[in-house]
Formats: sequence, C-alpha cells, structure tokens
Amino acid sequence: MSVIKNDLVLFRGKKDSYLICDFGSNVIESYQKSLDYLSCQPWNTDISVILGFCPPSDTPVEDYYMQIGTILRHSEYKHILCYGKDIENHDYAFPKTALLYNQMTDMLDDLSKFDFEKESVLIKAPKELLPQDIVSQLQRRVHDTVFQINLNAISHNLNYFRSKLKSTTKTMCMVKAKSYGLGDVEIATTLQNEGVDYLGVAYVDEGVNLRSWGIHLPIIVMNPEHSSINTLIKYRLEPEIYSMRVLKQFVDELKNFSFPEPYPIHIKMDTGMHRLGFSSLQLPELIDYIKDEPSIRVASTFSHLVAAEDPREDDFTKLQLARFDDMANTLVGGIGYHVIRHILNTAGIARFNQYQHDMVRLGIGLYGYSSFYEEQKQLKNCATLRTVISQIRTLESGETISYNRRFRVQNTAKIATLPIGYADGINRLWGNGKGYVVINGQKATIVGTICMDMMMVDITGIDCNEGDEVTLIGRDPSAADIAEAIGTIPYEILTNVSDRVKRIYTIRI
Repeated sequence: MSVIKNDLVLFRGKKDSYLICDFGSNVIESYQKSLDYLSCQPWNTDISVILGFCPPSDTPVEDYYMQIGTILRHSEYKHILCYGKDIENHDYAFPKTALLYNQMTDMLDDLSKFDFEKESVLIKAPKELLPQDIVSQLQRRVHDTVFQINLNAISHNLNYFRSKLKSTTKTMCMVKAKSYGLGDVEIATTLQNEGVDYLGVAYVDEGVNLRSWGIHLPIIVMNPEHSSINTLIKYRLEPEIYSMRVLKQFVDELKNFSFPEPYPIHIKMDTGMHRLGFSSLQLPELIDYIKDEPSIRVASTFSHLVAAEDPREDDFTKLQLARFDDMANTLVGGIGYHVIRHILNTAGIARFNQYQHDMVRLGIGLYGYSSFYEEQKQLKNCATLRTVISQIRTLESGETISYNRRFRVQNTAKIATLPIGYADGINRLWGNGKGYVVINGQKATIVGTICMDMMMVDITGIDCNEGDEVTLIGRDPSAADIAEAIGTIPYEILTNVSDRVKRIYTIRI
C-alpha cells in the first residue's frame, strides 16, 4: 500500500484566520492526515473545516461518507461545511452540526454568514471541485506576486546542521525580523515542532506576536528596551542582559511580579564585536549583583563571532573564542552554578565545530544560505519570490525604458512589464542591465530603472505570454547571487521583501 503524502499550502486569511489548503487526494487517509494536522496547529483555539468530496469509484458512497463522518467526530470544530454530489442524502453519516451542500455554489452563497474570525480553517477538496473558489473568498490578500516558503526545506536545513553537532548540544534558532523576511509564526511553529530549544528575536513585540500565535518555546529577546520590560515579563520572554543598567532596570520591573522560581536571564559578553555586552573588567560587579539578587538566575551566557566565515580573520576568531571561555569560566565560577554557553553562529558551526559548547545559534543557514560552497550544496532553497507578466510590448531601436531614460533600446526588442518594484523589495541597484529574472527557464535581463511598483525585462527570444510566471528570487537568481552583484549580503535581500507581498507556505505531511 502506498504512503499518502499531502501537500498543504498555508497562509493568512481575513480577520486573523489561518487557511490550510489541501487540493490533493480524495482517499480517506488523506482527509485523516490533513484533519490531524489541523487539530495539532497551535495558532487558534477554534478550528473549522470546509471539505469537498468526490468519492472514489472503488468505494461505496455510503461507506465513504460514514468513514469521513467518524473522523470528523474525533475533534471539536466550530464550523463544518461539506459539499459533494448527493451528500445531503447522507446526512446521517455526519455530525449533527455539519452543514451539507450538494452544490458548491450553494455553499459559497452561505460562506458570507460565517466570519471565521481567529479560526484555523482547513479547506480540502480535489482540484476538480474548485476549492480555490472558496479560498478566494476567505484569503486576506489577492496578489499575483507571492513569496513562497517551503517549510520542509527549513526542516531539512535545520537537521543538516544538527547532524554536525553532538547529541547533547542544544539549538537556538533566530526568527528575528520575521525569520529574515520569510515569516514569523509559520517558521517558529515548524521549529517548535522540530524540537529546537530556544528561539531568538530582536525586540519584545516580535516575541509577543509569537506567544499570541501559540509558540511556547523559550524566546530570548536580544534587545530588551526599557519601555518594553513589563511586557517582556508578562509574556514570559527572556532578556539578553548586556549591561548593568539593563540588568538593574529589569530587576526593578521584576519586583512588580511574583514567580515561584528565579527569572531566567541571558548574559551577553563582548569578546570583540564591540556592539553590546559586558567586558571582562565589568564581570566582578556583575557577579556580585547576581549573587545578591534571588529573583534572577542566569540561564545562558554567550557572545557573537565577528568574522567566523573569513579565514583571513581566524586569529581574531580564535582570540574571541579564548576570551569567551575565560569570561564564561569567570562568570560561572563566581555565581556558583552551571549555565548554558553559546558562541557559534552558522559559519562557526561549519569552521569551529569543536567550540559548540552547550548550544549553537542558527541564523542564515537555516534559511538556505552558507558562505561555503560545499555546505551550500547541502542546503535547500526555502524561499521563492514569484510574479507574472502584466504586459508585453515591442520597442524599436532608439526608444527608451522607464524613468530618466537610462536604458535605450539598441535593436528591436520585446519588453515585459512585471507588477513588482522596489516597494516590494527589489533593490534598484539590481536594475538597468545588472540583474535578471527567470521566465520559462530562461534569463531575462532587467532593463531600465526599477519603479516603485513595476519593473521591465527584456524577453527578446524567450517564448512567453502575458500571465506567465516569473521568478525573481529563488534558486536562480538566489539572494546570494543578487547580493554579490550589488555589493550587499543575502540577509538584506531577504528582509527587504516587503509585507505587502503575500507569503504562502508549503509543507508535505
């Protein structure tokens, strides 16, 4: 018997709903798997289902619906809407709360009666039953431009790096800046399901958002601002402490709360980045304060490598590693108990694996990028930015394209306009002949200045039509390709994809 694999697409719906879409198999086991996935999601307390059925020819219709009804009774659903040929004649098979429709059009007419506010909704039906018509009514954003994130690829990359670690080494994953632009809740949920030990965010509001969507993992806030400490404590987030000022502010705010155990904090050491952190000269004061303050307990101490990816700076990296060991030993010896130590980032895992200590921090590697060729080959592309061709025109020699007439056509050319620009995250430095997109497997050079909402590409010699799909960031060109061409780093390319671009998430279960 073949193993059923469901390909799900996830994205935000209207009124803080979450849509889980499965337009695949019509066999019973497939419905069971998707319903199980819905029941295990952490995002919303209320869950609902909209299911379309086309019973297989080798299964009696009555038996098919009876099995579906039995599965539906295993969970509590706020709404159950089902449609399919003659389904109303089998109402006895379904829960009493289920609404049944022989015609999909009748169900679509009723959809407006349900707000699905703060619900997670599974929409599952074979493609021939047109479930996309349901999605079009419930989705929050309708755009031809989408940023598609493969959650299985993120899991693959995580487990690749885990394979390089000792079994006892913990993993902290950075999900700040919406996981480097790819998405916050969806990726944090994937990492939570994969059993990572900590998540890292930059600011308190990022952690609060994750908590509101059901993320229960320990979350370290790397920059706990004074104005947000009260909120940080309320949501049981854990602060990076990088100075005595921040530590005293935190302890003062902590007095307004009552916890049965000391509150976990994370001590940042400055070993050479000179951005944030305690120096070795400040450790005696820090240790004395911690020893006299019973409301807190150091959970970890860490530092940040400056240039682990650059062999030319290996002497400095080794100096940082030695400084960290000395400072961590001083701290632990002074406070008298074990704390988690971590200093390795993605590049550090690749090049200084022997210093993995108790935990490592994964950032850009998790999202498919490495500074090292052999390692890059082991990682999977996680994110693909796509749009479509809006219009195609033919221009004659001498005509110009876009603002300031910076591109002049040399020979007769076919030009395609794409509905995406720098407000969506396409850097203007990537225009005017420097960059390219991929259409039907062929490279099309970007011509003219990239506009706020549009850009033009040369499709001369490419077989394509209006409405065809265009890849702007993915495996080719990758964020690393673009970054190298315009003199920046992949982080900036990914984080610049703006919020107005619709994110969709795919996962195979």
